[in-house]
Amino acid sequence: MIARYAGVGLVAPLVAVAALLGAAPVSAQEPLRILKQGSIEAGGTPLICATNDGGNLNNERFPAGKVMVNNVYATYQYPFEQKYRYPILFNPGGGHSARVYDTTPDGREGWLTLFAREGFAVYGVDRVNSGRSASDICKINAVRLGLAPIADLPTTNRYSAESAWVTFRWGPRFGEFYPDTQFPTESVEQYYLQLLSNYRDPDQTPKMVSALVALIDKVGPVVLQSWSSSGILIYLAAIERPDLVKGILALEHGPGTFDEISDEGFKKLVKIPIINIIADRTPERVAGARKFEKRMQAAGGDFTVDVLPESGIFGNGHTMMLEKNNKVIMQRMITWMRAHVYKAE
Repeated sequence: MIARYAGVGLVAPLVAVAALLGAAPVSAQEPLRILKQGSIEAGGTPLICATNDGGNLNNERFPAGKVMVNNVYATYQYPFEQKYRYPILFNPGGGHSARVYDTTPDGREGWLTLFAREGFAVYGVDRVNSGRSASDICKINAVRLGLAPIADLPTTNRYSAESAWVTFRWGPRFGEFYPDTQFPTESVEQYYLQLLSNYRDPDQTPKMVSALVALIDKVGPVVLQSWSSSGILIYLAAIERPDLVKGILALEHGPGTFDEISDEGFKKLVKIPIINIIADRTPERVAGARKFEKRMQAAGGDFTVDVLPESGIFGNGHTMMLEKNNKVIMQRMITWMRAHVYKAE
């Protein structure tokens, strides 16, 4: 209701009401017109759980039996005026769900909304065993009941406040921000609320790739976007479906990610335009990307390295989709897609 009538004299009263309630103010902007929105699952495998209850083998409500695991879940929005053919599948990094592309910690619109405003269909993907995707609890309960060894427990982690602060390059040490940081410093506690746990064993990678490929098969052709540890996932998924992946937007994956791509896989990636966006204070990522850029160019590939500080954009950390200039970075991706993904259309 607010979005529908914001342009007919209700903005000021709504802002006043929001202020009284302590809510974020309503922005005076054009309504976002959506043609369709919803959610979708893809992939998944049936698994027989020896127990579906961690404390009782004979629980009548949660008996042993078949459960579905290893699928992805995604929300989607198609704008009323879709200007670009290929939906963008936004994939989060470790410790995050697609929530990271939604509203920013300080209340601004995130990329899922901003890209939709620009005419792109968008999907926010929760990967296997993360967020709203299915979670495999079978081994955990089996270990609890003494039916499996402790070594069967999945390796899990969750970023602490101390780790996120430095790892994501907001500042040189916990509690101290870089003077030019683009992270919304006043909202750091709000950001911590969206961090979640991930399974981290190597066997997770093929599960996540398989489910993402299943989503591509349902939605494609698509553009794949990745951030951090999801970089290798979208490269491997694109290798599986090179005809359905029309472009790759890769943000800040590890420099060793390129070493995980086989020679045969590389030959398929050469056919797909790719941009690797890298923010401030991470020279090891720049070095890895430049090395791969030379290899791609030698093979006739279309690989762009976009190092933000080299273009005069400073202060971004690893969480650039949340940061104060997230619109600037979005526009760089859109400009690149127009020149490399949509140039023949």
